[in-house]
Amino acid sequence: MTSVVDTKVAIRTYKAALKEKGAEASSAERKAVVNGVSKAVKSECAPYVEDFFGCFQHRFALNSCTDATVGKMLKCQEQFSAQLLASH
Repeated sequence: MTSVVDTKVAIRTYKAALKEKGAEASSAERKAVVNGVSKAVKSECAPYVEDFFGCFQHRFALNSCTDATVGKMLKCQEQFSAQLLASH
């Protein structure tokens, strides 16, 4: 499993490769960043995703299923990915 630290290293590596080799030659590094960020966000936001899919399975008929359920999941994903990508 990719850690947040591994993802930050991958981001730095990608940015260096982008400067050195250009966008077309940096596809392996870009793939590592995308994979790392997606796994880190998935792990960090898992409780919100579980709540969302619980609501989804019950067709949002549960009392706890509100717009806030979706909003919390999206906010977590957006903020955490932005934080990872902006840290370098």
